[in-house]
Amino acid sequence: MDKMPIRSSLSMRGVLVRLAGCEMCKAKEETTQHLFFDCFIAQRVWSLCYRWIGTMCVQHKDLKIHFESFHLVHLNFKQNLVWKGIWAIIVRGIWDQRNMVFFKQGVPDAEEVFQMTQLSSWLWLKHKVNAFNYSFSD
Repeated sequence: MDKMPIRSSLSMRGVLVRLAGCEMCKAKEETTQHLFFDCFIAQRVWSLCYRWIGTMCVQHKDLKIHFESFHLVHLNFKQNLVWKGIWAIIVRGIWDQRNMVFFKQGVPDAEEVFQMTQLSSWLWLKHKVNAFNYSFSD
């Protein structure tokens, strides 16, 4: 729905006076598409994550279609929920990195985003598996 508080949408709403480049790469205007897919930091994060989960695919540049591409027909409903959860964790990691750079004058680091994505994914999956096992023991 393109409602994230990024520079281009804030500027269109009159919230941000100065329109500047992407906080991560400083090269282009910060749009949703650029921040999550076109920015070289985001591209590196997606590349590392795809390699980690053992898949190769062509990324779509539209956020919604990219998310929908994480539905794999050969997986069942719960397995697809895991894939979509990992997608959300990756996007959240990129967003958190952008906010760290923007609000705390940090340095963008794709490796850090990837490592935090791995950690968050493992913790989330551990919680999901424990909850799943618990529901069968009742």
